[in-house]
Amino acid sequence: MDKKNIRVCCGMTCGVMGSGKLMRKIQENTGLKAGEKNEKVDLNFCNCTGRCHMAPIVAVNGNFIDEAKEETILADIEEAATRPPQDPGIMDATVEEALNNDFLGDV
Repeated sequence: MDKKNIRVCCGMTCGVMGSGKLMRKIQENTGLKAGEKNEKVDLNFCNCTGRCHMAPIVAVNGNFIDEAKEETILADIEEAATRPPQDPGIMDATVEEALNNDFLGDV
């Protein structure tokens, strides 16, 4: 199995739409925190992907999961990992960008 490069958008719209909750769900499942990786998963936040109209966004190996939902995110990650990449150039967010985004309390 190839390593999964998972990026959760930390842009404002994705934050308001629940990307913080998505990250927590993925962290619980993988045992990793944002910015950590192991032999199977590289997990981090990413900068805005420009897909705000489809928020929240999670990218897996360069494939977007649009309108990601906490209930299905783990299965969606597995499916997205099997597709050829849509956008391999997704940029990680800096620690400052991720820490300064409080996701508006997951409104």
